[in-house]
Amino acid sequence: MNENEFDIKLEVAEKSYYIPVKRGDEEEEFLYREAAKRVGQHLFQYRQYFSKSLENTQLLTMVAIHLARDVLRLEAENEVKTYARKIQQWTDKLDEYLKK
Repeated sequence: MNENEFDIKLEVAEKSYYIPVKRGDEEEEFLYREAAKRVGQHLFQYRQYFSKSLENTQLLTMVAIHLARDVLRLEAENEVKTYARKIQQWTDKLDEYLKK
């Protein structure tokens, strides 16, 4: 770690993890902390659902799949929004051309 970074401590599944973050980058620190919090929330939900019949590694794998699915859904939505913006731009240009 260099002097422009510091470690933040995150706790997930009763274990501590130290993640280096650039000094002054509050957004990055916030995102890491929020991510760890959400992983913990999902882990709790899966633990409740499976009544502690699964080990942490299995539960964490399920959490990873859940969160990866969420990322894929957001990526797909973002792609649709990108296409919608392009279509709107083309529509605006066509409207301008037809008004001439």
